Amino acid sequence: MTETVERYTSAWNEKTSAEVKAAFSSILSSEITYQDRQTPLVRGLDAFVELVMSSHEKVPGRSFSLLAEPEYFDHHCYYIWSINIPGKGQFTGKDYVEYDDENKMTKIIGFVPTL
Repeated sequence: MTETVERYTSAWNEKTSAEVKAAFSSILSSEITYQDRQTPLVRGLDAFVELVMSSHEKVPGRSFSLLAEPEYFDHHCYYIWSINIPGKGQFTGKDYVEYDDENKMTKIIGFVPTL
């Protein structure tokens, strides 16, 4: 799962929807769900790609990085990440993930900092 989480985090930094979708296609289930306190439930790979692209529009120049190796067991995973926003600084967030036998993420619950 460490490699999956690393690839997931860096996929948020891709610039085009084609790049994001290509990066996600090998690490996310086609039925992926995502939710955080600011985002209603997102279902499916295409909707998830749209979420990433809208975050580029809302926060231009932002970049994500993984802060520590993820902890995981029995299809559950937890990790800490950061978002760097030019002119505003670095903020920390966390994700809880469920994944399948192929280490593809099936559900992501984000604990996103208030920006």
